[in-house]
Amino acid sequence: MGKIVSLINLKGGVGKTTITVALAEFLTFEKGKRVLVIDLDPQTNATVMLINQEVWKKSNEEGKTIHQMFLDKLDNTDKFNINESIIKNVSGVSNGIQGLDLLPSSIDLLEVQDRIPMINQLSHFAQSPITVLASYLTQEIVDKYDFILIDCPPNLGAITLNGIFLSDYYLIPVVADILSTYGIPQIKDRITKVAKDIRAINRSYDIKPLGIVITKFRIQSRMHRETKNDLIARSKLSEKDKRHVPEVFSDYVKETTRVSEATDIDTPITTLKQKYGYDKEIYNSYLGITEEFLRRIK
Repeated sequence: MGKIVSLINLKGGVGKTTITVALAEFLTFEKGKRVLVIDLDPQTNATVMLINQEVWKKSNEEGKTIHQMFLDKLDNTDKFNINESIIKNVSGVSNGIQGLDLLPSSIDLLEVQDRIPMINQLSHFAQSPITVLASYLTQEIVDKYDFILIDCPPNLGAITLNGIFLSDYYLIPVVADILSTYGIPQIKDRITKVAKDIRAINRSYDIKPLGIVITKFRIQSRMHRETKNDLIARSKLSEKDKRHVPEVFSDYVKETTRVSEATDIDTPITTLKQKYGYDKEIYNSYLGITEEFLRRIK
């Protein structure tokens, strides 16, 4: 049965989407896993890192993105088909990686995101605004994959909670500075509160923090070094301590222009070493994060 992991941070620009895509590519290309990426972020960055914009435009025009998924619930229509909307074998590596699929997002989601909390709640919790994705992502679909990675918006609104509702784990990418690490306790507290509501109707629900991944790390920055050490120290505190944070991954991704260059879907490449490996340290960092990800889930 596939494991579902939401990637979340309350601040944008922390490398969340880059980690999502890299993790998906390393799990499939290097580890032979089957992975579905679900892009819940209206910014659509994970989508355009895995498919070119012409493919996205066609999917968007045909109502095969999560925008249509939410729009159906808002307008009482029935146009969205998740099986037809999942794009197979995506990525710019090797003209598409076998086993890496994508449920794309759309910028049009920005037009309806404020209406989503108003989706009518009927007599059952299953019709709430945070269960829209769950009503389409059947167990049959989940079982096709080893992992489903959900790239969430940088907030704790209804769209993000659609991912949390389904997830076995959540992963927090951060830059080692005050702003991007400030919201970690709020993420923990909100997810804990939502989990209590979900367990009221689903006793088996048991979402767990998978950890913190540090991105865009500058070894020469005193703030980055001190924040990294502080996070590690706080992860060792009792979970009852308000300062406690999830465990920090051993490997981190340093800040480099190569990481941003690797997001270009139109650059022809055949392997992940070609995509990420011009700086061997970057490739090894992503590989190490992937291997620790697998160990923690096991």
